[in-house]
Amino acid sequence: MDFSPYEESFLFTKKSARNAFIVLVLTFFSVYIGSEQFGYFDMALYGYLWATTICFILLTIRITSWTLRPPTRRLWKQGIKMMLSLKGLKFIFQTLYSNIGEQKFIRKRSVYRWLQHFFISWGVLFSFAITFALVLNWLHFELVDQKTYAAVMFGIPLFHMKVDGIFAFIIYHGLNWTGILVIIGCVMAMYRRVTDQKKIVEQSKEYDFFPLVLLIAISITGSLLTVSAMWMEGFFYMGISIIHQVTVIIFLLYFPFSKFWHLPLRFLAVIVPMYHALEEQKPCARCGREYATNTQIKDVQLSLKKRNLPLPIDQSWLHFSDMCSECRRVSHRLGGYGAKIHLGQSNLVLEPNQRNGLVQQKGDS
Repeated sequence: MDFSPYEESFLFTKKSARNAFIVLVLTFFSVYIGSEQFGYFDMALYGYLWATTICFILLTIRITSWTLRPPTRRLWKQGIKMMLSLKGLKFIFQTLYSNIGEQKFIRKRSVYRWLQHFFISWGVLFSFAITFALVLNWLHFELVDQKTYAAVMFGIPLFHMKVDGIFAFIIYHGLNWTGILVIIGCVMAMYRRVTDQKKIVEQSKEYDFFPLVLLIAISITGSLLTVSAMWMEGFFYMGISIIHQVTVIIFLLYFPFSKFWHLPLRFLAVIVPMYHALEEQKPCARCGREYATNTQIKDVQLSLKKRNLPLPIDQSWLHFSDMCSECRRVSHRLGGYGAKIHLGQSNLVLEPNQRNGLVQQKGDS
């Protein structure tokens, strides 16, 4: 279905408002249930909670905008459809392990970039998991006796631990460990950005450096809270706490519009290869090389049609997307010179249609 600019704007407003409301309600009830009807609500995290909620709403609005585009909307629908099959679920877990667990997609470039990305991504992911669990009051610790704590999630006790035990020490300082990973990864990334000549040309301070500086600031100020409490008798603890809270809030509000936006887009990194893995490949109409699946090609054609860019090959059953990318480039170039294009795989001969496109040669069948 085609929409006018006004209708598209109205559709975006309507869907983003609906989705943001749903996210807001789910967030409220998750906090309500997690805190056991606000019985264990941590007021020290009140500012973080508001920033997290606003971050969720802004992220929802941007994701809504992203999914309203014909190509991404089609990918989203096809991805959900493919994931409902057992074969699709198996592929998802394998891809997530490869892309998120081992991060093979970046390891192919260089070991240095793989280590840098590994430290940052896992440091940030674990930090998010711990921070959101505490800020949204999904997780809290209850004193069972004078020397034992119970970790409780959504009102369900998960495990007990000794207050002065090694396990408790590791748990209490979870954000310190993840902060160390983030600092190492960010320093590696910044070093590469100031020494790599190619990156110097491409990068910008707002998009490439500022997120790294923010992550380092959050990690350092968070660690200084521990230093102040354990070794400085609480000296300047309140000031460090305020600085840390401000940096975290800035990060959360900046997140939906920053380079970190690519984290939700990892969904595409699973869907696109699923097209190729779950269906048979289709050969190119010109060279016969397999390059995509029927479903993928039909989705491309549908998305182009919705944007009034159908790109058919006149007087034939073919579409430009029925050729691989290399053959499309060759065909356009030959057509620009007025030459005939022979599609060996389809037994057709094409010629320019005088409208910057191609048409099947008259008399050819």
